[in-house]
Amino acid sequence: MQARAGWLVVGAAVVFGFTVMASEKAPESYVKNMKETNATAKSLKEAIEAKNFDEVAKNAATMKTLFQTTETFWTERKADDAIAAAKEGMTAADALEKAAQAKNESGVTAAAKTLTSTCKTCHDAHRERLPDGSSEIK
Repeated sequence: MQARAGWLVVGAAVVFGFTVMASEKAPESYVKNMKETNATAKSLKEAIEAKNFDEVAKNAATMKTLFQTTETFWTERKADDAIAAAKEGMTAADALEKAAQAKNESGVTAAAKTLTSTCKTCHDAHRERLPDGSSEIK
């Protein structure tokens, strides 16, 4: 009887392990947030290339809000590395906004580089590309 109970515990642990490791379909609200982040990042890149500091500042402010939403999402999932990346993104977006307001081109370039790297860090750790081009959370 004890052996059977032991196997049940092992079986439950395996099932639980596979459940935790399985990919998660992102909720539509998070997909929307990521799409808005991507669109804003593209607009930001164009504004930086055009040296349109007012547009850079506007996009940076939008990115701060988007990263706050991202942080909330990952906080609910207790993913410390993703939470840290979102916080780093907010900090970089704030620095970017301030550099753009001061029309500090080198500050804009440095903050934008940091901002973009936070996206890549989180995507590498938590995004799984599917064959159809869509993504799931890993």
